[in-house]
Amino acid sequence: MPVLLRDRLFLVWVLLVAVTLLSSQIGGSSGVAWIGSPAAVTVAVLSIALAKVWMVMFTYMDVRGAPLALRVLVTAWVAIVLTALLAIYFGALS
Repeated sequence: MPVLLRDRLFLVWVLLVAVTLLSSQIGGSSGVAWIGSPAAVTVAVLSIALAKVWMVMFTYMDVRGAPLALRVLVTAWVAIVLTALLAIYFGALS
């Protein structure tokens, strides 16, 4: 077991499972009671989802070792997608 705790892939996997469980708790029926508003729940769940996308890309798709331009492009893409999804969500609310 101590060898597993030093393995980066295993630790990222544990973190991904933990934030998946967290987002399911936030996004579930008790999520609105936790956070307060449906909009805050949506922002939290989308942010967690895109953070997981970023972690998978950098850890399992080896973007972490890629050239700087690709790392910046991937990070910008994740930020743009999150911004676009939130803009669509908040635009649909009004």
